Amino acid sequence: MSHKKHIFKKLVLIGSITTALTSCSSVNNRTSLAKEIAIQSNLTSRDFPLPDFTIKSWSRISDQSLPITIYIEGDGYAWVNKTTPSMNPTPKNPIGLKLASLDPAENVIYLARPCQYTEQENLKTCSQKDWTSARFSRKIINSYDLILNQISSENNEQKFNLIGFSGGANIAGLLASHRDDILSLRTVAGNIDNAAFIKLHHVSPMPESLNMADETSNLEHIPQIHFIGENDRLVPPAISQSYIEKTTNKHCIQTHIAPKTSHTEGWENIWPNLLKMSAQCTN
Repeated sequence: MSHKKHIFKKLVLIGSITTALTSCSSVNNRTSLAKEIAIQSNLTSRDFPLPDFTIKSWSRISDQSLPITIYIEGDGYAWVNKTTPSMNPTPKNPIGLKLASLDPAENVIYLARPCQYTEQENLKTCSQKDWTSARFSRKIINSYDLILNQISSENNEQKFNLIGFSGGANIAGLLASHRDDILSLRTVAGNIDNAAFIKLHHVSPMPESLNMADETSNLEHIPQIHFIGENDRLVPPAISQSYIEKTTNKHCIQTHIAPKTSHTEGWENIWPNLLKMSAQCTN
């Protein structure tokens, strides 16, 4: 091997090690941020181990005689860009957790998405599909069903109010479409029509993933509010409009354009007030 080739291979190796160390450090920083948010709001850490991955959770249960509000996180740092998946989907800005931390309800449980808050060395049990092309697959939805069933059994079979941020909205909607213990559904900057989202952004189809907009007939009876960011370019009002157009009975659906909000900015400032809006069906 020539001296130049040897140096080149050595530089590549050093670069790979540096990238791995930087990635680990970045994930640790993101996890530390989430822990700090949770601690300040008296949310207790819990893991839900599943066969293929673990779902991270932070929660506060103060009164088992009351319903439980479930927050489901967005896609997190799933993609570096349109074509490059990230090495670890842990959110850089955990909006779902921030919103959960502001909720004054007696019973609040935050659920991360598959493989988020997982240390780099433990991601071997995860499939990259779980946070990219198959992030809304039947396997993923079944996993959240198992978690909700467990939470319910631990808390006197209490019912749920579901709140989903961004891609977590699609998870929440898909859960609500087939469960009989959902009292209400709220979405924040929610991807509530994944087919419309894919078409809008010209990204690859997701044949393994499900779309809550295909389940409108099973969601029409559930009181729901969809909060839309006024300046949200990632999930603009057209996505919610597409969902509503597929719904026959609109008496249980409300939409609200939140002023001075983008996809990730401004929500924390107004969330306590938005929570005061009642999700209910009209005659």
